[in-house]
This record gives sequence, C-alpha cells and structure tokens, in this order.
Amino acid sequence: MYQVKTEVKIIPDGFEAVNDFFHEHVFRSYIELGARLVGRWVDEDHTLITEIWDFQNREHYQQFFDLRKETSHYKNSRLQKIANDKWIISKKETHMMPTGDYFQPQHSVSASVFVQNDKGETLLVRSLHRSSTLEMPGGALDKEESLIDCAIRETKEETGLDVSIIGLVCITQNLSSGVINFAFHGEVTGGELTDCPGETQDVGFYDLTDQKMHTHVTYPHFKERILECSKLNYINIDLYEVRPYELIQRLNGAH
Repeated sequence: MYQVKTEVKIIPDGFEAVNDFFHEHVFRSYIELGARLVGRWVDEDHTLITEIWDFQNREHYQQFFDLRKETSHYKNSRLQKIANDKWIISKKETHMMPTGDYFQPQHSVSASVFVQNDKGETLLVRSLHRSSTLEMPGGALDKEESLIDCAIRETKEETGLDVSIIGLVCITQNLSSGVINFAFHGEVTGGELTDCPGETQDVGFYDLTDQKMHTHVTYPHFKERILECSKLNYINIDLYEVRPYELIQRLNGAH
C-alpha cells in the first residue's frame, strides 16, 4: 500500500459544512475508486482535519485524481465544492512509506441483485462514482445489517424498485480492493423505476445479448458477475445468531 496523509486547516465555523461535504461527496467516491481510509480525525478546536488514505501503489495515487475528475459524481458536485472551499485555509500532503508489514485482515462486504424483466432484460444502473459503466444495483453492507436486507435496501436506493430475494447466485472476491460481493437473484414486487439523485443515473432494464453486453458493461469483472448470475445456480446461505444459536433465515433459491 501507498499511504498519503492530508492535513486540512479550516475555519472552525465551517467544520460541519466541511465534514458533511466529505461524507456526501468525497468518502464514497474515494473507496469506490480503490482507495481505503485508514482514519480521519479533527482536533479539539475544529481547526485541523487529518486524513490518512491507502492507495494500491504510487501509480494508483498518481492516476487517482484524474480518474475521479471523470466521474459524474465529481462533475455534479463542483458547486458544492466551491462553496465548501471557502472554509479551507490550507492543505498539506505527506507521502509515507511503511516501516514493515503489519497485516491485519480487513475486508469490505457488499451485496448486489440480478433482476430481469419479462423480456429477459437485466436491471442495470450507472453509479455516479463509476460513470463509465453500467452495473447491477448494489452496495456496501451496513453494520448489523443482513446481506439480504442490504440487497433489498441498495436496490431500492439505486433504482426505486422494491424486490424480493429468491436466492444467492454468485460470490466474488476482489483481491485488489478486498471487497467480497454476494450477488442475489431478485424479482420486482413494487416501486417505480427511476434515477436516484446522489446515487445513480441511466437506471433501466437493458438487453445484454451479443455485443450489447460489451457496450453497456465496460468493467470485465462486472460482465463476469452478470454472466454467472444469469445461470441461476443457487448457493445455500444461512443467516443466524449465536449465544444462543438461532437460525434467522435459510435461503436456497426455492420459490
């Protein structure tokens, strides 16, 4: 990993605005482009914010900000960025090298949903953080949330549609970013198909036959995930609690 520490001096009255901008426009776009937040702190006077970010390597860091500027999310937040910058006095970056290998297993878990309509078209969205490709709706698992609840919530937030989950059809692990994705087969039960401000655009059902897959889905790992999901090979999954043990839900793909 290649770590960069950023120290941002701010006007104290602007802390809330700067903090909100970070959570709404910076944090999510960074992690979805492969960076990892080690930590973020503010001093007692709310005059200095310190962040440490992990990048995959120096080349990833050098390319990162050009990639971010090409995303729809970055372009759509320019006015907010201008308003936010009035609170910032200065920024300082320190590039740091590790003194050793202190491996600690850390992974991010996400859920996505494979949904098709009566025509065999697949539900896809264009994330504002990955605007160069379409993908299945989905996102990161919240604390104390089940994978199934995450899949249902993310689909609603990104497409406006309510879905029921039929079964687990694909599990993938991104060894570069540490993201483990659980892809579910779902069916629409309600809601209204719509772009979701701050989340997605170009939401719809897409024909992925022949060359259309390559036109709509430009990330190879998303193509592979969709193709695997379309086989509908269900994988059993149990959701349970312990102390005492209680089976909360067992999903095996049976209607």
